[in-house]
Amino acid sequence: MPSTTTPDGVTRLRDIADLVAGVPHLLGFHPTDSLVLICFAEKDDSVRVGLALRVDLPADQDRQAVAAQLLAPVLGHRTAEMVAVVLCPAQPDPWPAELPHSGLIAELDRVFGSVDVPIRHAVWAESIVDGAAWRCYDEPDCGGLLPDPAANPIATASALAGNVTFASREEMRAVLDPDPPDALARRTAIIDALLDSFGGVTPPGFDGPEAALRMVHATITAATEHPLRLSDEDVARLAMALANPTVRDACLATVLGDHAGAAESVWLALTRAVPGPERAEPATLLAYASYLRGDGALAGMALDLAEQADASHRLGRLLRTALDHGLPPAELAVLALDGAEEHRRLMGPA
Repeated sequence: MPSTTTPDGVTRLRDIADLVAGVPHLLGFHPTDSLVLICFAEKDDSVRVGLALRVDLPADQDRQAVAAQLLAPVLGHRTAEMVAVVLCPAQPDPWPAELPHSGLIAELDRVFGSVDVPIRHAVWAESIVDGAAWRCYDEPDCGGLLPDPAANPIATASALAGNVTFASREEMRAVLDPDPPDALARRTAIIDALLDSFGGVTPPGFDGPEAALRMVHATITAATEHPLRLSDEDVARLAMALANPTVRDACLATVLGDHAGAAESVWLALTRAVPGPERAEPATLLAYASYLRGDGALAGMALDLAEQADASHRLGRLLRTALDHGLPPAELAVLALDGAEEHRRLMGPA
């Protein structure tokens, strides 16, 4: 089996069952009724996991459209080969003569074969739990029972990197649920009052973008030392600070520093806490931080929220294009470098 690269090094897998059992930790959640493409790219004279894509299993008439939809991110990530995993129950016999969604696998073979990106293995599994049945589409004697996903080498590497694997996509999405409506209404009133009183420029206590950026960084520093607690006034002032594009762009540099984890926790808290169109700013920063960390699922969910808050958000649209085309996270690091330059211009080194 190829190896999968993590921030802490290289994790080697023994066989295809190990790879399938590791899918939840590659995605960040346990998928169901899904097609998962695990893309391998050539790096340092070896082939390593570069991207994991998940879509809902399509109806028969939608196979071609789904295959075409997946083509751009696969090619954008310079994929050398893939493993396709179909996850769904097989009824009533767990070892049917024809595995579920065989037609989908045939369509993927056709589409990706035409661009010289072979599917090395195509696997069906009834679910990803300890002892779940799995079987290869093209090898009658290839199959068995999955090992425990919690004891998987990818799970260990993911935990060491500080990542969380959620029980479901819905559970992951729930971490982004907005705060209660009454809290959002209070903050909306504060933001509106600030805008009315100060001409939409800066709230009291800000003396230009430098002061606003210092306040944001003070919040991030505090988050490294104790659980984050923000009053309604704190949320409103931080929302106003990030609404300044200069401040927002400088905050992209936080993915490069020692406080990257704390910064991401602040963006997550503000994505939940900030009302109205101002929510687009922390949601976009959260999407960027998640994407560079390798969590494409959370990045996509955060971008959905940013687009709902402000469909014309320039940075959000840029990140959406990157996700849709499978741009490797490292290639987006240039935005953080630009942000670091902006940070130095405003207030010295990050």
